[in-house]
Amino acid sequence: MGTSDAEQPKGAKQPDSTRLSVAEQQQAILQLTKQLQQNPNDVAKLIELATHLMAVADLTQAQQVLARAAVLAPDNVAIPYNQAVIAHQLRDDQQALALLQPLVTSPLAAAVNYLVAVIYFEQQQLQLASAFALTAVEQTPRGLAENLLLAQILTKQQLWAAAQAYAETAYQVAPENADAAFVLGGCRLNQGQAQQGAALLRQAAAQAPQKYQAAVTAILGPDQSEKSNSTPLDSAPDPTSTDD
Repeated sequence: MGTSDAEQPKGAKQPDSTRLSVAEQQQAILQLTKQLQQNPNDVAKLIELATHLMAVADLTQAQQVLARAAVLAPDNVAIPYNQAVIAHQLRDDQQALALLQPLVTSPLAAAVNYLVAVIYFEQQQLQLASAFALTAVEQTPRGLAENLLLAQILTKQQLWAAAQAYAETAYQVAPENADAAFVLGGCRLNQGQAQQGAALLRQAAAQAPQKYQAAVTAILGPDQSEKSNSTPLDSAPDPTSTDD
């Protein structure tokens, strides 16, 4: 599970480059390629090029670019981190974790701990996922993705009271975010706050109907009632799913 912000691809938090359109990504790739022809040993531009290639899912080319950067700058922690992101996207989590473990106290520690938590959550190793997600939250206390992930891990264990604190933070940071609304709604519903929980669930369904309408209908009943037909959740559906 992942997130990201919550709409990111499952797994890693992605760089700002992923906010560009496909056309903008391609233009950036072209410009960086031309610049690297003039200065092929520019490590910063190689890493930037790799992130754009990752954003358009050209993972093979991104791996090649990062391998070249690693030769030039073996101590640059952004290189193994991005290699780990690619490994996770290729479902090679053993390799991803091997790349990430040396980085947990690096300047990229928050992103590293977040991605490790995502991997363990996807593997249903919930205690490990909780530990790494909590570390990520401690390092980025107001992070949407970090708080949302930890809340989701805790709801999977039906630790609704603990989860609600992190869900509240995620919703405060991004009240327009359907994933935050859904997870917080589930927490409140299971804490006896039926009307508040139902309102948040309906918000999530209105904002992301393809993702949440069916789940909200199943929880609240077809009439979307606030209380009479509501039933507790066993756990909240994955807000980092890419099925919008």
